[in-house]
Amino acid sequence: MTKPAIEGQVIVYGASGHGKVVADILRACSVEVAGFVDDDPERRGGSESKILGDGQWLAARAAQKPVTVALGIGDNATRRAIAHRCIATGVQLLTVVHPAATISPSAKIFPGVVVMASAVVNADAVIGLGAIINTAAIVEHDCHVGEFAHLSPRTAIGGNVEVGELSWLGIGSTVIPGIKIGTASIVGAGATVVQDVDDGVIVIGTPARILRRLQTRT
Repeated sequence: MTKPAIEGQVIVYGASGHGKVVADILRACSVEVAGFVDDDPERRGGSESKILGDGQWLAARAAQKPVTVALGIGDNATRRAIAHRCIATGVQLLTVVHPAATISPSAKIFPGVVVMASAVVNADAVIGLGAIINTAAIVEHDCHVGEFAHLSPRTAIGGNVEVGELSWLGIGSTVIPGIKIGTASIVGAGATVVQDVDDGVIVIGTPARILRRLQTRT
């Protein structure tokens, strides 16, 4: 990743473990991180990370001067809410790509995306707003990863796969080419998906089967 065009200070929203990894990626890209924002009072009081304030602090800062935010929140629904709040207050969302990731020149990466080390995004893939492509995940050609979805470490999705908004693919899961994963669904760790997955379900196993249906937050 080349150093992106940035307005003002760069702040990571979320000081959990995921946020710390996002900060490390930024530093690997020679981007200075001013600190973290976090809405959890306990984390703000006890973390060793430099926590500048909460979301209200960020909104007040953005009203005074430009601020750029990297999304450091693992939970999909929470990350979506925070991203929309940032956009509404004029905060720029930063796209974060580790230097050791491989991104096709024809892939389209939307703002707020995080692509971690050793991940691969191949030709004509689309990674939607605020999605996470975690460590060593593989997104093959012509895939579409929906907004605020999360592909966990070592996930592999074959060509022409569609992953719905807010869906989460667990560690080491595999999706064969041409499959559609519905909105706000979860694919369990190590599962092998060989047929389309409905909206709002958890699937596990090889071949993947429905474990239960979720009360989705869409």
